Amino acid sequence: MILGIQVHRFVKKTTWLLLLMCSVKTMYAQTKALTLSPSLVDAYKEITALRMTNGLTFVSIAKLKEPNNALVHYIEDYADFFTIFIGEEKSTYNARIKNRDIRLQKIAQSDLESPYNRFARAEIILHWALLKLKFEDKVSAASDVLDAYNLLLENKKKFPNFIENDKSLCIIHALAESLPNWIRKIVGIKGSIVEANREISALVSATRKSKSIFYEESIAIYSYILFYANNQKEEAFKLYDTYPIDHKRSPLIAFLKSTMALKTGRNEIAMKILSERPTTNEYLPFHYLDFVYGKAKLNRLDRDANVYIERFLNKFKGRHYIREAYQKLAWYQLAILNNQKAYNTTITKCRQYGHELFDEDIQATKESKLGNIPDAPLLKARLLYDGGYYTKARNLVVQIKANYTNAKHDGEYYYRLARIEEALHNQSAAIDNYKLTLDKSDPSKYYACNAALQLGLIHEANFDNTLAQKYFNVCLSLNPAGYASSLHAKAKSGLHRIKSKSKK
Repeated sequence: MILGIQVHRFVKKTTWLLLLMCSVKTMYAQTKALTLSPSLVDAYKEITALRMTNGLTFVSIAKLKEPNNALVHYIEDYADFFTIFIGEEKSTYNARIKNRDIRLQKIAQSDLESPYNRFARAEIILHWALLKLKFEDKVSAASDVLDAYNLLLENKKKFPNFIENDKSLCIIHALAESLPNWIRKIVGIKGSIVEANREISALVSATRKSKSIFYEESIAIYSYILFYANNQKEEAFKLYDTYPIDHKRSPLIAFLKSTMALKTGRNEIAMKILSERPTTNEYLPFHYLDFVYGKAKLNRLDRDANVYIERFLNKFKGRHYIREAYQKLAWYQLAILNNQKAYNTTITKCRQYGHELFDEDIQATKESKLGNIPDAPLLKARLLYDGGYYTKARNLVVQIKANYTNAKHDGEYYYRLARIEEALHNQSAAIDNYKLTLDKSDPSKYYACNAALQLGLIHEANFDNTLAQKYFNVCLSLNPAGYASSLHAKAKSGLHRIKSKSKK
């Protein structure tokens, strides 16, 4: 009897629930095909905070409520993108790449008169282009970037007031200047850093004013364009003061802010940000942040730095930064434990594990092949410099000066001293030591190439464009393995900035 009543109640409740679901489905079936509905806004916020289960629940709700709203496929694509981009597991990539074309087709078949149609397709294409690069499918990725670029241009022409077009266009425009001219002519991609700056600045202002869901994403893009394309490193970090975003609720924001803090010598701030990041089970695992934290502790010469680097190596199942992690672990053995034997054992693992797509891994592999143990005192100085402990680094380098000034070496001593002097705003001493680096360095190593780049940047900041051009071109003439691509990109950006200024 009791069981019968319970069954009856269950059937009754289920019937009403199904009727309600059907009525909701019918109601939303008449809505516009491409709409950032409340459910999709909630899904986007949860997914970009890396709370994937919550985000995909909202996606499921949107699919139920709004069966004709194809924009659900665009938001859902963010989940695949972050899961694969952060985890780097090839099996997940292979299993989900079919979703790309399915989503593109569904959006293409929806409302063509909506500004979100081409925009959403372009963004999905760019998501998978980045993932293809991670898995070294470079030709297909380049083709995808061109397809996305053309879609965005078409959309901008059709909907000139839809400022969200510039979210991805500004990145392509900023990168365009670092491409060789013959490639730009073949693929037809045009753009400049000046144009990118204008686009991203306007986008951040507009999204802030409108409280757009893309506001935080726009700030992240702005920060990277300032740092990498404009060489405005301080401005890139301080952007997060001008436009505050909370790293305590999102591992992605913690990653962005801590990265900029580390790259501007704010080691203690980076460690604080990373220690405050959310790490509960509701968030997608982001093991790379353990490695970043370990590097920050290594910069401070902490004896427990190895714990966090080893945690990354033990838990991460992806492809990249593994070789760099073994290199940093080897540095720990040498700089902190003064154990050359352990250094030799660890550095050989750079050739055994991981891949060589990114500069950091290429550099680690090269070091493992050289067979030369780094100079321990200069390695300590380098780590302290990387952490922004400039006075400590200078004191160390000055104390050991006699060991290098009258001895044969590859120029590293002068390079380390130049970097430290520049960071301490001793510009004249920095210039002198960068020149000594150029004179005395082994051209196959990165010291000379980066010294030339830094001289170019210093003279550019001093409005001496003639000398700036000279040293940017010297940088481009040198090709240190594992470093050339990133250093050359910065030199090319410098030459383009000078050219742009001369036209005004």
